[in-house]
Parts: sequence; structure tokens; C-alpha cells
Amino acid sequence: MAFDAEDELTADRSEGPAIRLRNWKQIVEKVDFAFQPIVNPHTGHVFGYEALLRRWEDSGFSSIQSLFDTAWETGNLHGVDMMLREKAIAKFARLPEARRLKLFYNFDSRVVRTRDYQPGRTAELLRNAGLERDTIFLEISERHDISNAQYLQDILLRYRSQGFKVAIDDYGSGFAQLRALYECEPDIIKIDRFFIDGIDRDRRKELFVSQITAFAHMIAAQVVAEGVETREEFLCCRRIGCDLVQGFFIARPSVDLPERTDIVPAISGVSLENRRGVERDGDVLRSYLLETPPIENNINPVEILSYFQKNTDIAIAPVINRQGEPLGVIRDSDFKAFIYTPFGRELLQNPANRTNISRFLRRCPIADINTSLSELLETFVAADSLDGVILTENGLYLGVLDQSALLRAVNERNTLNARDENPLTRLPGNSAIYRYAANALAKPRRRRFAVYFDFDNFKPFNDLYGFRQGDRAILLFKDILGKALSQNDWFVGHIGGDDFFAYVQSIDFEDAVNAVQRAQYMFDEQIKSFYDAKTRDQGYLIGKGRNGETSEFPLMTVSAALVRIPPERTDITLDHISIEAAKLKAVAKNSPTRFASGHYDATDTATSTQPEVR
Repeated sequence: MAFDAEDELTADRSEGPAIRLRNWKQIVEKVDFAFQPIVNPHTGHVFGYEALLRRWEDSGFSSIQSLFDTAWETGNLHGVDMMLREKAIAKFARLPEARRLKLFYNFDSRVVRTRDYQPGRTAELLRNAGLERDTIFLEISERHDISNAQYLQDILLRYRSQGFKVAIDDYGSGFAQLRALYECEPDIIKIDRFFIDGIDRDRRKELFVSQITAFAHMIAAQVVAEGVETREEFLCCRRIGCDLVQGFFIARPSVDLPERTDIVPAISGVSLENRRGVERDGDVLRSYLLETPPIENNINPVEILSYFQKNTDIAIAPVINRQGEPLGVIRDSDFKAFIYTPFGRELLQNPANRTNISRFLRRCPIADINTSLSELLETFVAADSLDGVILTENGLYLGVLDQSALLRAVNERNTLNARDENPLTRLPGNSAIYRYAANALAKPRRRRFAVYFDFDNFKPFNDLYGFRQGDRAILLFKDILGKALSQNDWFVGHIGGDDFFAYVQSIDFEDAVNAVQRAQYMFDEQIKSFYDAKTRDQGYLIGKGRNGETSEFPLMTVSAALVRIPPERTDITLDHISIEAAKLKAVAKNSPTRFASGHYDATDTATSTQPEVR
């Protein structure tokens, strides 16, 4: 039966800690933990679960925060927190493949200031549950004042010395300063939901998250985007380089344990879509990846010398834990500098120092193999790292990309892209469009659309104002497509001249139409500034058409033909769609809106249903 916990526990202050602790045990017995997965946005692979407190209201608290505030005020925060940790760890240990996963536990940083704080209790709880120390990520919420860099650093050092990981939660919501993060180097930064909400439609939010992600990678931390609730937010977070994502779009928190913990199938499906650029980057990265043999963090330090003696061409040794997850690197120069100091070798051979590999461990930027080369290059330059970047696959060590390998990979990628790009717009050209379409059309999707864009009255404009101004008009439309189609993960290509191609899947028909017509409207408005004042005022120019006859031509516009592709067909090619689009373009150019859409008919030849003109 619920009671007013806040009043009763406050009143119990005078009755002694034993009575108060008994009341808290009753509360902890009533609460439960829900688990919410945190996944890799490239693969849908589950990295870990956040433990979220549930059923606290059954004990009369008005909020989760009030529970912890009351525990703090009554002098019981450490004892209560340990009881909750024990409960969360015990439940987490029952997950399938729990030893492979990470537990994110919300940690009230005031615990370390309590009189009864005792280090080592969490390690004991993990050991009793059969879990390693680095299983747990202690989330320190920015909603408490952690702007004091020294205080935060003390917490990080205290828990890192015990082998735990630390995450900064709710980043951007409270007091944290970049200086605190820079000096303390947390393992993970979780970006507050406020900055993720509508990020696909808010350029400022996107810029903020991009900058924080770049900064995090510079200090060898990973970024979790919290509160991802839509497909568009998910794709945006993946595109700008967030390492992990969490939110209702992936899965809601549940007090029931999941049956499988390897991947979230729905997210895995989305993750495989629209991987046109990343797939190529991944192939290039694998070809230049240095498969440097790693060493485990429990190695005898004396054996590190043997490692470098056997691998004379290796300047850094990647260090992994028992699960194969990278922890950092040991530099050959650092290690040998210590060896050659007075008594250096004797100190290493001392049994008391055999587990002290941490004295040589250096943080190093870590990235998933699916990260784009552009993001890797930015991380490498920002970090000013001489060690390179450690690459992982599903969180496990894969290899190292040093400075030389990275530059060669970037050069090869640029060479490959140059062959497939339109030289004017730098958009994918014909061969890239065909390659992308072949891959996309081979996979059935419930909703998918192809769009062909074609300028109206481009030749008279080009003849009057010259090719340079014509190129500027083409570049204007390229930029407009980037803005108008940015809310969904569209593929955009430049067929040539004034012809463009776009493809999108898994969005509603109305959303696709709105995006296309938004691009048309933006071009109609902005192209007017390319004409002289007289032509702009009269609304037409005098010129020669394709038949050579002089005539009046209205100001430029863009026609669009949208083809609905049947979801069940996997034998359709881009040639089929282009035939259908040609018919629709003729309809669009004769319509007031210059837009037409139609279905690709599921027959052996491309025939259209009655075109829809808007």
C-alpha cells in the first residue's frame, strides 16, 4: 500500500538511520527497472540498455528526482543507490547475452559526497552477477552542476580507477561546460532530447549536434543521440555521425526482458537503406585497414616489450578488453622511454605492477567501420592524433587506420567519386544513378518513388545570358534540391544538362509530393533574380526555341514527373521508370502546376495509369 514517502522519510530523520533504511528497503522492493536499447545506427546492433526506474509513484513520490532528493536530504542516498544498483544489475544479468552488452545506470553524482560512501561495492555486485567491471556505464546527469571540472574529474578518476565507464547524460540541458568535458574526457556523451527533437527540420540543432559529435570524437568519446522518435531524426543523427541512438523510434522502455539482444530487427532494416556513399567508403576503408594485432588489458607489462620487439614496424599497440572492445593504445615511444629510465625494467617486473597497464594507456579516436571517410578525416584532423583512428565493427576491434592509410583511402575514394560525379554539380552522375537504382529497386519496399526534374524554357535563357549564367541556374537548383528534400533521406543525382533525378522510399506519397512541389516553388521564386529587371517585369523574354523560330518565352520553371513504383516488384529497372517518366513529363509541362504523377504498371511493358496532375 502506497504511503507518503517524502513526509515519512523526512520525519524518520530523528529515529536513527536503521529505521530510515528499513523504510527505504520497502520502497526499493516496490520499484522496478525498465530497459531501453541503445543501438548502432548503421547496423541496428544492440550496444547496451539503459536502466530506467519505474513504479516509484507506488511509494508516494511525485517524481524520480524527488526520490533521490529525499534520499539525499535524509542522509541515505548512498545506501538507497546501492540497493537500486543491485536490483538493476541483477535484472540486467538475466538478459540474453548479458556479458556482451553494456548497462547504462543513472548515477546521482552526490553519492560520492555522502559520509557512508564506500568504493568497491559496485565491483562486488557485478562480480556476483558474473559480469565484468566495464559492463556498466555510470551516467552522470548534467542536470546536477558538473561544470566544476575538478569535481567531475575526481568522479571520473575515482570510477575509472575501479575499471568502470562513465557517460555524461542530458548534455546541453544544464550546467556542463566544454572545459569540464575537455579536461575530464568521459567515455560517452548523451545529447539531450531537446536537440534531437525535430533535428531533421532545424538546421541550428543539426549544427549543434554535429559540432558536439566532432568534439566528442576529438577526445575519443562516443555520442548517443537520446530521444530519437522519428525515422527522419534517426537518419539525420546517423548522417551527422552519432555513434549510437536511443529513443521510441528504436524501442520503448519495457519492464519485460527482450527475447533477443543482438539487433533490433526493425532498425536493422532501416539501417540497411540508403547506404550508397557509406558502402563505398566501407569497401575502401577495409582495403587500407591495418590489421594491427591487439593486446589485452590484462597482459603482463613485461610482455608488452616482447610485443614491440616482435612487431618492429608497429608504433602503437591497440589495447582491448576481454570482449574485444578497444580501450586505447600504447605507444612504443612511451613504453620504451619508461623502460630506459633508472629501475624501469625492475618496476615492470615487480608483481605489484603487473596489472598497471593503465599507466601506458592513451585514449585514441574510435569509429565504426560504417563511418564515412569525410567524418573520419574530420575526426583525425580535429584530434591532431598521431596515433590514427581505431576502427570497430559492432563495437569490436577491427583494425587501425594511421595517417598514411587514411590519406590514401581518402584519395582513392575521391578518385572513384570523380568518375561518377557530374563535373558541374558534383552530384552522382549517370553511372552512379544506375548503380544506386539497381540496388534500390532490387529490394521490395512498401512505398518508393522516383522523380525526374526538367527545366522549362532553359535554352532561351542560356542563349540570352550565356552558359555561365546557365550553369549558375543549374547550381541554384542543385542547392534547392538539397534543402527541399532534406527532411527525408532522398537520393539526388544529376543526369546532365538541366535534367535531375531523385529517389526516396518508406515515406508517404503526400510527403513525397510536397517535397517535390516545394523544390519547384523555391526555384520559381529564386530564378527570377537571374533575369534583368525589364524581362522580370514583363514576365517573358524574346528568343529562339529548339525549332529555331523566334518567340516569347516565359521565365524559367521546373517540371517534375513522379513515378510510383509497385512495392512487390523487384525486376523493375531504371530504364523502365525513365520511359514512364518521359510520358509524365509531357503531361507535366502542359499543366499549370508543371507536376504529374503516375504508377508504373505491373506489366511487361511500361504503361501508365491515368496521370495525376496537381
